[in-house]
Amino acid sequence: MEKYKVIERSKATGSTYSLLNKGMVPGIIYGKGTEPIQIAFEDKILQKLMHTGSFYSTILDIDIEGKIEKILPKQLQYHPVTDKLIHFDFLRVQNDTKVTVEVPVQFLNQETCPGLKKGGVLNLVRRDVELSCNANNIPDNLQFDLESSEIGDSIKISNIDLPEGIKPTISDRDFVIATLAPPTVEVETKPAEAEEEVTEENKDEKTETKEETKEETK
Repeated sequence: MEKYKVIERSKATGSTYSLLNKGMVPGIIYGKGTEPIQIAFEDKILQKLMHTGSFYSTILDIDIEGKIEKILPKQLQYHPVTDKLIHFDFLRVQNDTKVTVEVPVQFLNQETCPGLKKGGVLNLVRRDVELSCNANNIPDNLQFDLESSEIGDSIKISNIDLPEGIKPTISDRDFVIATLAPPTVEVETKPAEAEEEVTEENKDEKTETKEETKEETK
């Protein structure tokens, strides 16, 4: 696993403002039963990690001046005006540390799904599911195979095979993750102007018919 170098913050490293100007983001590492450590992470590397799509569910190895720590990203703080990243919180973890993470759901065989082939729509109720597990057992994603799914089906958490030792944080109900909804059909309506034109034409036709009837009876 790649290790990312950070620096431990002290009076010598300068203020938060000076660190941000140098392209470093200040932050903190904390964990149950351990002393918090103030560090700074290079902004461009942190930005790259943030856009991987699995930032909050990935254990990172960071090198604090030769000491390796395993951490899990927990929170990012942005400037209220500029939206620039100004602070982060990392959770220090061991292999048996219980963590809560959000993991994306992946739907397999969408191209062969019977319901989707009939025009159905996959309606995602939850794109991510919050899980409780050990830090060394965080899945990259959860998967559900749509190979035999039909319109009207609901995909619930009980339909997904969870790895051993992993549980959803919502435990009081069998919650829905997605549904296969019927196709949406738009009903064509005639514009009001067109209806008025048709009505006027009908009036003209009726008037012409009455005139012709009068002529025939004379």
